[in-house]
Amino acid sequence: MGLSGCSSEFGLVPTRQWSVGQERTSPRGKPLEGLWEESYWTTSLEIDPDEAIEIALVRIAQWLSRHESFLSTHNISGGSAGLFIGFFLEGFNSGFLLEPSLLAQYTLLGVALEFDLYGLCDAPDAP
Repeated sequence: MGLSGCSSEFGLVPTRQWSVGQERTSPRGKPLEGLWEESYWTTSLEIDPDEAIEIALVRIAQWLSRHESFLSTHNISGGSAGLFIGFFLEGFNSGFLLEPSLLAQYTLLGVALEFDLYGLCDAPDAP
């Protein structure tokens, strides 16, 4: 199964994708040296900025569960799936709790949770 099936399965347009053996390019399409060593498909999910991360992750897990068979086939074939989460800290001490039941849902789906945390000093207009 190639990653081309992701678009039709999820009903989403990829923001970036390539297949193993294709010539490498930058995100803006500039040619790079070499060939891609693995296939890749990614898209963005729209999230309400006022929605708590825990609630968003529950909602996304419920949506992904409708694609459980597709994800299982993908994982069995040697593929991997991950949900990238950019978390922007609102203050010096920010955090969230991920319940074991929520983590279990992602585990059963074979979807890794990838967190990037951005502090106040990481803001583009920070001094």
